[in-house]
Amino acid sequence: MVKRLSPFLLLLFATTNTFAQTTRPAVSGTIKVEPGKQIPGMIVYLEAKDPAVQFPPPSEPAVMSQQGAKFSPSLLIISVGQRVDFLNDENRPIEHNVFSQSPAKQFDLGLWRPPTRKSVTFEKPGLVRLFCSIHRYMDGIIYVCPTPFFTTVANDGSYSISGPPPGDYVLKTWQRTPRYSEQSQPITITEGKTSLINLQMSRK
Repeated sequence: MVKRLSPFLLLLFATTNTFAQTTRPAVSGTIKVEPGKQIPGMIVYLEAKDPAVQFPPPSEPAVMSQQGAKFSPSLLIISVGQRVDFLNDENRPIEHNVFSQSPAKQFDLGLWRPPTRKSVTFEKPGLVRLFCSIHRYMDGIIYVCPTPFFTTVANDGSYSISGPPPGDYVLKTWQRTPRYSEQSQPITITEGKTSLINLQMSRK
């Protein structure tokens, strides 16, 4: 049986944006790589230790633009269950067709002209590669996190995540270009306390 959050935790999550702005991060730290090397495109996220625990996705859709025959952003991070609005916002009558054959989500939106949008909801976590059948050089990536508690790692390796309710989690990494072995670290989130977790990335 899938476990549901209590009304209190649902209320807490519903006010995540305000919560994140007015309280300290639940977890922060630094991702370290080899000396002299830059941080690759990387995110860190919190996943509930109990896989039966589910969190509601953000109510606001994420947006993927196609202006200039480019997916923008080229990498979009969303939460499982979140909707993405694909915009054909070209300033010329250029048709686009967004499709993916990725295991996490397979879809084909067909052809459409600007100024219109089409929407897709992503129900499974994982990597989704985007293409356009009209423009062969167009490609983009959507990474669907299992929870809405994620952040991008800064160039200096720092990160912080706010908003998760207290509980047991696993802190995980994901890289767009997998240069290093992904890391995971069990963590218990305590209300009002910031956990400091530093991770050292090592070559595969």
